[in-house]
Amino acid sequence: MVSQINSPYTNKQEATQEANSTFPATAPAANPVFFRTYSRRDVTGKRESWQQVSDRTLKGLINLGKLSLAEIDLIKKMQAELKTLTSGRWLWVGGTNWVEQPQNFSGAYNCTSTNIDDWRSFGLLMDLAMMGSGTGAVLEPKYINQLPPIRNQLQVEIVGAIGTTPKPARREETEVIFQGNQVTIHVGDSRQGWVKSYQSLLELSTDSRFITSATSYSEPVELLSDHATVQVRVDINDVRPAGESLQGFGGVANPVKLPELYNNCANILNKALGRQLNSVECCLLIDQAAVTIVAGNIRRSAGIRQFISEDELGATAKDNLWSQDEQGNWRIDPEKDALRMANHTRVFHSKPTEAECIDAVRKQFYSGEGAIQWAGEAIARANVDLVKTPELKQKFIAAYTQGKAENWLQENHPEISKEELEHRLARLGLNPCGK
Repeated sequence: MVSQINSPYTNKQEATQEANSTFPATAPAANPVFFRTYSRRDVTGKRESWQQVSDRTLKGLINLGKLSLAEIDLIKKMQAELKTLTSGRWLWVGGTNWVEQPQNFSGAYNCTSTNIDDWRSFGLLMDLAMMGSGTGAVLEPKYINQLPPIRNQLQVEIVGAIGTTPKPARREETEVIFQGNQVTIHVGDSRQGWVKSYQSLLELSTDSRFITSATSYSEPVELLSDHATVQVRVDINDVRPAGESLQGFGGVANPVKLPELYNNCANILNKALGRQLNSVECCLLIDQAAVTIVAGNIRRSAGIRQFISEDELGATAKDNLWSQDEQGNWRIDPEKDALRMANHTRVFHSKPTEAECIDAVRKQFYSGEGAIQWAGEAIARANVDLVKTPELKQKFIAAYTQGKAENWLQENHPEISKEELEHRLARLGLNPCGK
């Protein structure tokens, strides 16, 4: 029995049949998409076949889920008949040593979502995106208003060149060195290294340790201000060059956009000096990281940014993204270019009217944007384990409309803790409506 559980194929005939199978003729793009996206190279450089990917991913599920023989047979049958497959990310990493490491668990998921309420959430989204997961960011005021005001003006200088440090001598972890109002960020040659360098830069914009001009009596009175100027040197010598393999995750490195990331983020932060970031500025910071990652061939752009319905900045952020010059040549606004990395969705906490729905569909027809989401329906779907029947769903949505969803859940499920209740009512991005 142990040998059967360790192998998804119970006899040689099944394995032979699977090895000889091909994608159907009705799916002419199946082979190029499969070999481009899901087939890993083995130690000899040869690409996996579909049978080998099926074998690898099923073994991974067996180990992860401690599956019974009946469950194994069902998954094997569905996958062999191309009726039901695992997530696309699991097709890439399932059954590998990489995904068995706790810091990589999220790489098995196609989609993720988080609330943007501190600098760590920005770093988290970059980390998730570098593992290939789609990133959802909830940018409602109750979250982004928890971010501190921008205190410091960042002046960024890129030091060195990618690939300069010999492989054995490279830092894997990012090191941040402070000296007065000067900071050096040595970017580490790893996923975590990239993420820390990005998050550290964002954190510098609000760090209170730096001396402001207003506290420096060596300055003339007319030049005094309440913000600090921070000189940031970003050392990229340790980053591996384009084309070098990514151990564990697979694929090859392409850091072509990494040097631009730091200056682009600093420019966004500097424009908000003395105030909190608005929703679109938060969106741009996330999307600058996405531009860097997409250029590295990790995966296509796959993001969703969720704004509150009353947020006009979010609703119009992509308006006039493209414009024509006098010769009729199309040009994209360089300051908004990164916004193409994600879909923008307006979240309605009261049911949208017919007119609002028509306006949203019309905008989508002309521009591809204008997506809206009714939070009551979305949260009901994301809590289907509690809202199990059509009747219960109707009652929950009625309570949500009246602003009494929390009371409804408390009355019907008094066993739920306050922390769990808060999480359940914030599940805007964890359901089919949101993706």
